[in-house]
Amino acid sequence: MQHITAVGFDMDYTLAIYKPETFEVLAYTLTCEKLVNVYGYPREILEYRYDHEYMVRGLVVDKKRGNILKMDRHKYVKVARHGFRPMDAETRIKTYNATTSPGGVDRFDGANYANVDTLFSLGETYLFCQLVELKERLIERGAEAGGLTEAETALTTKPFIDVYSEIRASVDLCHRDGSLKAAVADDPEKYIHRDDALVPMLEALRSAGKKVFLLTNSLWDFTNVVMNHLVHGASGEDKTAEWTELFDAVVTGSCKPGFFENERAAIFEVDVQTSALKNTDDGAPMTPIGASAAASQADAFLATAGARAGTGKNDGVAMHAKAYQGGSYRHLHSMLGVSSGAQVLYVGDHIYGDILRSKKTLGWRTMLVVPELAHEMECLERAVEEDTPGKLRDLRRRRTALEDALQLAEFQMSVEKTMDDDAYDALVKDATEARLAHREELRRMHAEFHPIWGQMMKAGNQNSRFAHQLERYACLYTSHARNLLAYSPAKSYRGLSDAMPHDMDENV
Repeated sequence: MQHITAVGFDMDYTLAIYKPETFEVLAYTLTCEKLVNVYGYPREILEYRYDHEYMVRGLVVDKKRGNILKMDRHKYVKVARHGFRPMDAETRIKTYNATTSPGGVDRFDGANYANVDTLFSLGETYLFCQLVELKERLIERGAEAGGLTEAETALTTKPFIDVYSEIRASVDLCHRDGSLKAAVADDPEKYIHRDDALVPMLEALRSAGKKVFLLTNSLWDFTNVVMNHLVHGASGEDKTAEWTELFDAVVTGSCKPGFFENERAAIFEVDVQTSALKNTDDGAPMTPIGASAAASQADAFLATAGARAGTGKNDGVAMHAKAYQGGSYRHLHSMLGVSSGAQVLYVGDHIYGDILRSKKTLGWRTMLVVPELAHEMECLERAVEEDTPGKLRDLRRRRTALEDALQLAEFQMSVEKTMDDDAYDALVKDATEARLAHREELRRMHAEFHPIWGQMMKAGNQNSRFAHQLERYACLYTSHARNLLAYSPAKSYRGLSDAMPHDMDENV
C-alpha cells in the first residue's frame, strides 16, 4: 500500500451494501410487473415471491437449455439444475462434461450463457428458474387438458433464451423508468445498510496522503441519494453535496467496463446543485458564451489546485471535489496526477466490470468485495472445530488407496488372473464403500455452506470457477471495504506461498 497513491471505490454493493430482504425483493417485484405489463406474461407471476437466500454468486446460466450450473476452475460442471429440479449425474455429464468440442461447451461463454457474478443478478436468476418451472408446468397442463390462456400459450412456445432476454430487458426498464431509484430515494434506510466505519476509513486514507476517488456506473442523482445516506444518514430534501469533500474526484455514469478502454468517451462536469451536465474541454471547465472568462479561469485554477493538494481546500476557500459524468480512465488519471496504473487500487464488487478490465487493461491494483465471505469463514471455522478437513483427508486417502488397488488388480487380471473371485469381490466392495463415504462427507460439508450450491469458493474438491477468477484477477479480496480501516494505509499485503500437488503432504 505504500506504493499506492490513489484508492478508488465503486458505490453499489461496495460502499453501499443493499438489504436483500428489501432492495432485491423490490427489484424482483418490479421486474415481474414489467414482464406482465410490457411483455404479456401470465398474471400469476405477480403472486411470485423471491427467496433471497436461494441463489449464490459464481453460477452460470445456460439460457438456451434453462439450466443453472456450478462448475470448478476447469469448467467441469459439478452441480446442474433445470429450473429448480436437480439434473441427474448421467444427464449432467453427458450434456456438459462428456463433450468433444474444443474447450468444452463453447467454454461457457457467448450468447447462450450468462455469469451470475454480481449480487444484482441473483433475483433475475431466481425469476428465470421460476419461469422455467412455469413453462414446463404449462406445457404438461396444456397437453393433458388444454384451456391455456393466450399469455400462457405464448410462454409455452417461447424459447428459454427469449425468456431470459425479456427478464433482463425488464430489469433494465426498472432502472430506466426510475421506479427502482425513486423507491430507494424515498426511504434509503429501508434499502441500504449504514456503516459507521465508512467515513473514518475514507478519512484515514486521505490522512495518509492517498488520493481517494469514487467511480460508479450510477448517475449523479442516485449517487447523491445513496452517498448522503451513507455519510450523513440524510434522505429526501436533506441532501447536500458535502459528502464529496471525502473524495478527490467523483465520476458517475462511468459505463464500466468501457471506462477502462474507451479513451475517446466524452466527459461532462456535473452541477452538484441542479444535477445539470456541463460541457468540458476534455475534463477542463469551459467558459460559456457571455460568461466572464477571467472568473471561469479563476474557478478552474482553484478547483485544480484543491484537487492536486488532495485537501479539498485552497487558501481558506472550501472546495467541493469536482463531480463528473462519463469520461475514461485517461481523464481520471489526469485528475489524480497518476502516471502508472500500479499506483491505483480500485475496490469493487464486480469481477468483470470492476476487477478484470481495470487490471488487465490498465494494470490497476484491485480489491474485490465479497460480502458472502463472512458466512464462508464462519462455516470454515465450524468445519475446523469439527475436524471436517481431517475426516475428508482420511476418507480421500482411503478411497484413493482402494481405487488404486482395484484398478491395478483389474489390469493384472486382464493379463493374467492373479486374484481369486472372493478377494476381488471384497476389494470392489471396499472401494465402493470408500468412494460413497467420501462423497457423502463432502456433500455434508458443502451443505453446511449452502443446502443447494454448497461452498461458494469450492466445487467438489476443486476451487470453483468464481474462486479461480477471484484468485486470478483480484489482488485482494474482503467481505467489506471498511476492513481497510483495520490496517495501516501503508501495509504490505503478501500472498500465500504457491504449492504444486507434489509439494503437499496433506493433499485431499
